[in-house]
Amino acid sequence: MKNSKEKAPEGCTLYDRFSIKVNFNHFSQTPELVLSYDRPSKVLNNSAKNFLSQNPEATAELFNRVVYVEYFPKDDGTQASRKSVTKYQKLNELENVNYKKVFPVIGNNLRAFLGLSDDEDDEQETTVIFENKNRYTKYYYKISGFYDRFINNDDFRSIVPISEKGFTLLHSQVGHTKPQSNQLIFGKNQPNVIPQLGVNNGPYRQPKYNNIQMFFIVPQQHTELTNNLWLYFKNGYKILFKGLFHYTNVPVSTAPKGFSIVFTDLQNPLPEIEQALQNRQLNPDVKYIAVYLTPIGKYAKDKEQRKIYYKVKESLLVRGIPSQCIETDKMLQVLKNDERYKNNYFAYTLQNMAIAINAKLGGIPWRINTPVAKELIVGIGAFKNSDTNIKYIGSAFSFDNTGAFNSFEYFHHDQIAELAGSIENAIINFTKINNKPDRLIIHFYKEMNEKEVEYIDTVFDRLELDIPFFVITINKTESEDFVVFDDKNKDLMPYSGRYVNLGNQTFLLCNNTRYEDRTFKKIDGFPFPVKLKIICPNEPALQTDTNIIEGLIDQVYQFSRIYWKSVKQQNLPVTIKYPEMVAQIAPHFSGGDIPANIGKDNLWFL
Repeated sequence: MKNSKEKAPEGCTLYDRFSIKVNFNHFSQTPELVLSYDRPSKVLNNSAKNFLSQNPEATAELFNRVVYVEYFPKDDGTQASRKSVTKYQKLNELENVNYKKVFPVIGNNLRAFLGLSDDEDDEQETTVIFENKNRYTKYYYKISGFYDRFINNDDFRSIVPISEKGFTLLHSQVGHTKPQSNQLIFGKNQPNVIPQLGVNNGPYRQPKYNNIQMFFIVPQQHTELTNNLWLYFKNGYKILFKGLFHYTNVPVSTAPKGFSIVFTDLQNPLPEIEQALQNRQLNPDVKYIAVYLTPIGKYAKDKEQRKIYYKVKESLLVRGIPSQCIETDKMLQVLKNDERYKNNYFAYTLQNMAIAINAKLGGIPWRINTPVAKELIVGIGAFKNSDTNIKYIGSAFSFDNTGAFNSFEYFHHDQIAELAGSIENAIINFTKINNKPDRLIIHFYKEMNEKEVEYIDTVFDRLELDIPFFVITINKTESEDFVVFDDKNKDLMPYSGRYVNLGNQTFLLCNNTRYEDRTFKKIDGFPFPVKLKIICPNEPALQTDTNIIEGLIDQVYQFSRIYWKSVKQQNLPVTIKYPEMVAQIAPHFSGGDIPANIGKDNLWFL
């Protein structure tokens, strides 16, 4: 449906999309109608023909879905039009296509080409750009408006006899996590719920190095920024950022004069950076950390430029140097706004950088406040590379129940044996230190199929394990087909920790920062619920045990609170986010894999 009320990007038309489907409600054991709002689509006002002729560097590979307007004669001699949405490639199956009437829908490739921002990009490395869009109110009124206009009437009920009660949720479907599940432990063993406040107590554990030297990689015209950045790291920034030492508990010094790298080619700085690194004499007794002020972001318009971002990261990593990247333009924007409006927003950027640096150097910014248990949690996530259309998997990220990271493996999507092998290695390594785990919990990015379960069963047989293993499917995107609203809250977002039983071992988990005993800050955002499905393939009876299921939901909730790339609360657990981050980066490395000397027991990818 055409949306004329909201502002569309220049040269585009905005359309609202809705889905209506018949579903079986596993909780009430009845059929139901599901109405969902599927985000808006942006459609170019320019036709495919005109766009390609006006942009010589563009090709039809930029097009995925298109709106095709066909005209046909009516009986009265006039013409009528019909719009349809189809794949651009499918137009090959039609005859006499008028490409002046084919209008591209903006997808990932076309968006990057046009330089449009992606609504889904919630971060660009560590630079903070604050937004507080409330999708709850937006979706509620979109869905309610569609329902009232098209469905809530006798004509529709004469075809589909739906209840006149409208949208329903039974109180018996609603549960909540334990009150202490959102608690974290920071430095000096101080608990807190909010990372941004808790980090003021310092890190839970300092880095494992004590001779740390920082150097900068910077465009020539921004060399003065490195002086400012180092002063912020050394002395703090305004009120909120207290200096890097406060977040690491280990002194960090600058590398000797002349060690930092200055480059002049903004389009391709890689050769200059690589040459400079070859000329640097690295001291084996020093742990270096590079701060890269990049003119090219990982979402850059040009694909080849995007690769440079990752290649610079790789060049440093093969030399054992973790890096902290920050987009120069975004940094300047935030600093300018802070100065103009007397804000402190860059302090959040510096906090994000500080906790990530601590984690990359082997420290623990904070941990989950839970008793230590003999549990092994393995997270498996995926990322689909839009450049190659190949799905990669980052796995197996191994943690204990406090959120302490062990190690990870990485492989491609079709390597199921390697997937099982990495889980086997995680179990063996855990057992060396802690004896065998009492149970294995796998957080999986999709529903595990029978073949994948069989491989894990084989691992259990080989290791002679008689412990239960649980598989929790955690959708990497927020649930939008099922959304729950709190009509007693003007923002409509439910309290954090509430969950809804959808039946069939499936749950909606509300994971945000709206707590019953604290004031909610809109700046923290309005994330939608996350959908979970919990099964126990080798002991199915356990997947209906109320105490066990509640504990597993609590654990997913807790693992979303140890994301060490930002002080901002995340709604997805690191067991899914971290593997996805590795799977996003690794294909850009030489040979499409992680160099052996980089190591898989550290969080270099943050």
